[in-house]
Amino acid sequence: MTSPRPGGDPLSAGPSRRVLLCVGPGGVGKTTCAAALALGAARQGKRVLVVTIDPSLRLAQALGQDRARAGEELPVALPEGGQGSLHALLLAPDVVFDRIVRAYAESPAAARQITQNPIYRAIAENLGGALEYAAMAQLQILHAERRYDLIVLDTPPTANAIDFLSAPERIHEVVTNPATRIITGGGKLGARLLGVGNGVVLKALGAIGGGEFLAELGAFLRDFSGVLSAFQQRAGDFSTLLTSPETGVVLATSASPLSVREGLDFLRVLHDRGLRVDSVVLNRVLPPFPPPPPVEAIRAALAEQVEPAVLEDMLQRVLGVYAGLRVQGEQSVAAGQALTRAYPRLPLWLLPLRDPAPTSVADLAELVAQFVRWGS
Repeated sequence: MTSPRPGGDPLSAGPSRRVLLCVGPGGVGKTTCAAALALGAARQGKRVLVVTIDPSLRLAQALGQDRARAGEELPVALPEGGQGSLHALLLAPDVVFDRIVRAYAESPAAARQITQNPIYRAIAENLGGALEYAAMAQLQILHAERRYDLIVLDTPPTANAIDFLSAPERIHEVVTNPATRIITGGGKLGARLLGVGNGVVLKALGAIGGGEFLAELGAFLRDFSGVLSAFQQRAGDFSTLLTSPETGVVLATSASPLSVREGLDFLRVLHDRGLRVDSVVLNRVLPPFPPPPPVEAIRAALAEQVEPAVLEDMLQRVLGVYAGLRVQGEQSVAAGQALTRAYPRLPLWLLPLRDPAPTSVADLAELVAQFVRWGS
């Protein structure tokens, strides 16, 4: 492994942004990275908000989110010496969708009618891309309010990380879907494609779901059509924000071969979409370990500490653990080489494996101090 350069972190050493997306494969500590980066920026004097999606219980406690109400921005006490401020927000999709409905419905009465429809909550929670879109919509709203110098968004833990970027297109499909227009009464093209009239389609749907269900569905879609159009417009606005100079991306990944491959695939998509990738964080790395001492030397050292009956068993355990650490160290070297070989101009930062994970703001502050830059 090339010698790392200590000092700084991906934000202090990179370009100034107002929005930072922390993206990457699942299970690589992305949420912890986002929280650490946000804390580091706050300690540099910025007003920072970190928006988390699904933090672990320990990280939620560290950020004070274990006692937060849905959609509430809570202040996080900075360690001594911090000059800025840090707030944390646990994303609540239902709160985001309610806010959009209130903002884009034709009237307060129309907004109440939409949110009180029993179909609304199911669609808001289960619509394909709902979580991803809620995250982007929340970011767009917060950015427009300009209450923070920096907003750090921990992107959703989707099976395919690209889902986060394609959510606007899926919402657009909902808006323009012929089936939606048929049920709302404006689907002449869709009806012609199906070869039936609207009445036949509606009767068939009524037979399947019942007249009451169909009436509720039709009322909801009629009232919600204007909001869906606003969704479409908001998705376009967000696409502009994603590619603006105010927005940067930090990709977090781990040293496992699968995570590295996913990370490289994601980097290609980010660049193809015109996003500004500022750096990569290789998380949970271990240094390369030298070969172990001779077996006899280890056996002799253990013989001074354990009973003869368990000596050989303990020896095999020690050798197995050390072999595992060597493999992880070799993976860290290979991961760094693969990332820098593919993107030699992209800064690569390392974070060491930390066990247990951070459970306090002080732990996060220690993690910020442990960023090191890959390079000679």
